[in-house]
Amino acid sequence: MRQIVALGSLKGAAGASTLALALAAAWPLGGEVPPVVVEADASGGDLAVRFGLSDMVGLLALAAGARQGAPEMDLDGCTQAVAGGLRVVVAPTGADQALASVAEVAACPSVLRGDAGSEGTVLLDLGHLGAAASRELARAADRLVLVSRGSADALAHVAARPEWLEGARPELAVVGTCRYSASDIAQALEMDRDQIHLLPWDVRAGNAFAGGARVAEGRWRRSPLARAAFVLARQLAGAGDDAPRGGLCGELAQLGSRALPRQLVGRSGALRSLEKGRTR
Repeated sequence: MRQIVALGSLKGAAGASTLALALAAAWPLGGEVPPVVVEADASGGDLAVRFGLSDMVGLLALAAGARQGAPEMDLDGCTQAVAGGLRVVVAPTGADQALASVAEVAACPSVLRGDAGSEGTVLLDLGHLGAAASRELARAADRLVLVSRGSADALAHVAARPEWLEGARPELAVVGTCRYSASDIAQALEMDRDQIHLLPWDVRAGNAFAGGARVAEGRWRRSPLARAAFVLARQLAGAGDDAPRGGLCGELAQLGSRALPRQLVGRSGALRSLEKGRTR
């Protein structure tokens, strides 16, 4: 069965969609099928417009399978390809259809996991975790990544996390400029240091994942966000240093120490050195 890694924010547009795409591009394949980014934003999807895709397939079809009690629904049949090879399941653009679709999938999350023979990872982009159905999917995931900006007011929403997160052990991805260290954030939010991941924002990579450039092309691959996504993807996938590397991971690994500093391979604390990326 597929593993589910959910990404969502507790406040505003924190960059969950961009991070999900970056992780998909950097995911260590290790002989497995590439991950699928499932856009399950209850407020309406962006990826269809962003990449010129149809929103009549994707989450709508997946929700129809869930409604009909068809857990064997083929996720691949709901997937479209983004230029560059990323695989996405787009949410309907309209908020009403999106919320209904997310609710149907939340009632039958097995449509995401597939059957015993299904392989790979679903990167579940939940957007803002305000809807009850979004929170149900977050709880059903194998791993939950809360995405936040690095300002004090943004992090305060994580500190005041709602009751439904009690007992959960989410990761926290802080995207963009942040004047606090990972250790400071962990202490303030009463989280463990290994739950905190600092990722830079840079215009080059952001433009690629916003549909402004082909994901397969461009120098964004050498950008700080791409390097940081490589590290976080390996941690979420549980890949060791000796795990086979495919796709973007393999390419980054071949760029040498200049593109992938040695300190990045070991632990996420090294991501602080990448905070030089510009914010939007």
